[in-house]
Amino acid sequence: MGNLINDNNIPLITATNFSVIDVNGKKEITWGDGKILDNSDLYPEYLLGECDTCDNDKNNTLKSIFDFSYNSVLVGGLGLGLIPQHLHIKGKSVDVIEIDSELIDYVDFIDSNINVIEGDIYTYNTSNKYDLIIVDLWWDESEITDEMKSNILSNWSDNINPGGKIILPVGGTVLN
Repeated sequence: MGNLINDNNIPLITATNFSVIDVNGKKEITWGDGKILDNSDLYPEYLLGECDTCDNDKNNTLKSIFDFSYNSVLVGGLGLGLIPQHLHIKGKSVDVIEIDSELIDYVDFIDSNINVIEGDIYTYNTSNKYDLIIVDLWWDESEITDEMKSNILSNWSDNINPGGKIILPVGGTVLN
């Protein structure tokens, strides 16, 4: 397991809704509620169904739902920028919707070609079309309600190219 983004490029911060700390030379972002994400290649590989070393039912489900061709991607949720950075490195065109302006200002260490938009995934509107919309807002499938799924689907169904998908990787769910 390596670092997707050089840890030296990720500054420490204590912000309103999140903190970034150093744990034995590795940066971690915490949201104050016990939810922590570290700077690791494994995170985006797992959530995008690309983890060859992960052998479990969830990983196999994710591999099967991401088994299609996509180039243009909208990511809901920025975090440390690991998923957008991973997708960009793989040659994808990436837009990100993030509601937290402080987080957007902080995550200036990802590639500048990644378009980060301040907005709410449930209400933001654009005419852009995507092959893949990946919503990475939750830590556990139990946090995702049917109303949330319905709102995301109704807000983004017109923005999916033919053959594209809206995916909630935490739930291993395709919405369309």
